[in-house]
Amino acid sequence: MRLLIYLGVFFALAGSALADSDPGFPATAESLRAKIASLQLADGRHNQGEPLVRFYEGRAFQPAWQNPAHVRAMIAAIRAADTHGLVPEHYHMQALQRLAAHTLSAAEAASPHDARLDILLSDSFFRLVHALSYGCVDPLRFNPDWNFPPAEAQADLPALLSAALADGRIQARLEERAPSHPLYRRLRTALARYRQIAAEGGWASIPEGPLLEIGTRDARVPLVRERLKRTGDLGIDTDGDPLVLEPALSRAVLRFQERTRVDRESARGDDDDGEVGAATLAALNVPVATRIRQLRVNLERCRWLLHDQPATFILVDMAGYRGHLYKDDEIVWRARIQVGDPYRETPSFRADVTRVEFNPTWTVPQGIMRKTILPKIRKNREYLAKKHMQVFDRDRRPVDPDTVDWNRYTAASLPYRIVQAPGPHNAVGRVKFIMPNKHFIYLHDTPYKSEFGQIERAFSAGCIRVDKPYKLAKRLLDRPSDPWTIGRIREILATNQTAKFRMPEPMPVLLIYLTAMVDDQGQVHFRKDFYKRDAALIEALDQSVPPARPAPLQSSG
Repeated sequence: MRLLIYLGVFFALAGSALADSDPGFPATAESLRAKIASLQLADGRHNQGEPLVRFYEGRAFQPAWQNPAHVRAMIAAIRAADTHGLVPEHYHMQALQRLAAHTLSAAEAASPHDARLDILLSDSFFRLVHALSYGCVDPLRFNPDWNFPPAEAQADLPALLSAALADGRIQARLEERAPSHPLYRRLRTALARYRQIAAEGGWASIPEGPLLEIGTRDARVPLVRERLKRTGDLGIDTDGDPLVLEPALSRAVLRFQERTRVDRESARGDDDDGEVGAATLAALNVPVATRIRQLRVNLERCRWLLHDQPATFILVDMAGYRGHLYKDDEIVWRARIQVGDPYRETPSFRADVTRVEFNPTWTVPQGIMRKTILPKIRKNREYLAKKHMQVFDRDRRPVDPDTVDWNRYTAASLPYRIVQAPGPHNAVGRVKFIMPNKHFIYLHDTPYKSEFGQIERAFSAGCIRVDKPYKLAKRLLDRPSDPWTIGRIREILATNQTAKFRMPEPMPVLLIYLTAMVDDQGQVHFRKDFYKRDAALIEALDQSVPPARPAPLQSSG
């Protein structure tokens, strides 16, 4: 009968095995079998340590880590988990260092190999494989609707460890489990860079004061200059007055504002001000430790997301307010987007665009009916006509709105549907990209074009408002046998009649939330955590111990 080991029980091994009164056990088949058997649970419940048991059963409980070089490599790999934003102590770091001190002695060949050390090394390998492949924290813990597939349905952990021990590539095989996507690699580089800044003392806080603009002479200017040097926003300094905010320093401030999404503060209302007011000062004074946590959180999100993605897909970067269409790893369309406001968050999930609608109608959802439409109808009976809205009963027959007692109903009890006619006035604009999902979220055009000029664009009721939607529609529908042009799209729009076109093939859409990213120029961009998701995740990342294998993916339906 297969031995069943619980994750929590196994971690108790690390503590109990290190008790001074425990003399340890030489690593023999008998001692390994006994050590694992001592952790057996009688109730037969599902366990997360099963790969460990299968691994040792598969090798007839013979020791696996008798080569000192392999032990050193595994401990080095655990230490390197820190470079991925993970916590080495979650992988038995302290316990292994103490146990290995006896094995990795001057007379290594003659040193007794401890069964506890063998088991802990194997378990650490399995947990690191899991963390790098799937993430340390289960995304379902924060989002019950999470439906991104993992890198693999289930990794064959015993086979992975056997192969690593056979060829000695312990660290390399673990590193191969991390995402290979450039974004992940660049975030890792940024984490190392910001940790180096922290090791060198971080940066000094800049006191509050009046607005600093070009030509301003102020005792705080040297602090601003030094702060921007630390993060590479300011390169070679000038020989001018060190107390004056000169054009070169102003340009460095502007670069900092752009990559930290600071709201512009110029009294003239310029978008590109390069001046230091309250918002810029607050961003400059964010501690380096906070930026490190931000990078770690987003490395974890990338481990959830960036394995085995399709070559062609739409990426909705919510915190960056950008949409991208990737084709064979090349961006062929990009545009600004607007996302759900903090009271109507856009969820993170994956869906497929199946059709494109031109001149769509819009049926008012119950939530918007309750909060907005119904109160306005009660206040002004002309509201519906002004907004080109019609009332229909449950049999889809038109209803005269003047015959309805609007004060009688709530949004939940209203026996009518309100539908807005197609046209430039329509709340979803002239184009809608349908991607069936339980959230009723989709991408669409919008009549609210001016809001694309804002830096922070969390304005919608949850759906994704897209700038440049005609170009996206052309990209999605175009094919050699049926070419599409912007001119053809405009001809369809001119009819003011709803036209629906099925996609040649479903297009995957990934809605992600990254509050830090690094562009292909190596610039680190920090975004506002407007959905307040980072704090809980960093707490979980610091406290969570990854299981020895992932739980099966739960479908969101």
